[in-house]
Amino acid sequence: MHPAIVLGVPEMDADHAVIEPMFERVSTTPDAALADLFREIEAEVIAHFAREEALMEREGVPVLHCHQAQHRLLLGEFAAARPSQDGFDAAALRERFAVLAGFVAGHVGSVDRVTAQFLGGTLDPALVQALRLPDDAA
Repeated sequence: MHPAIVLGVPEMDADHAVIEPMFERVSTTPDAALADLFREIEAEVIAHFAREEALMEREGVPVLHCHQAQHRLLLGEFAAARPSQDGFDAAALRERFAVLAGFVAGHVGSVDRVTAQFLGGTLDPALVQALRLPDDAA
């Protein structure tokens, strides 16, 4: 199983290969099961981000703080779209799924690609040092 964008970092590619088909299931999931699928995807994305950040920290990726900031933004989008326990509009949730899938794909094609280039030795860390954001998670 391969993701749409192969980055050449086995840990990242394996996770992306799990997440992509989860979003593809949205079109065939009955309305009543959409909230459960949402929670499943959100949990997988959260776990993936934690593994990715641990890898980046271990390898000294210089864009870690920018990458973490994007993760926080994406998780905020998930939180904003999270269906209520009391009920939800299935059509609106399907639209949010499409938006979230696009955000995740954009993330993979941009900051994940830069991270993969660094990990693969094809990115000069001096070029990205200025991109560091302050770590406001503390």
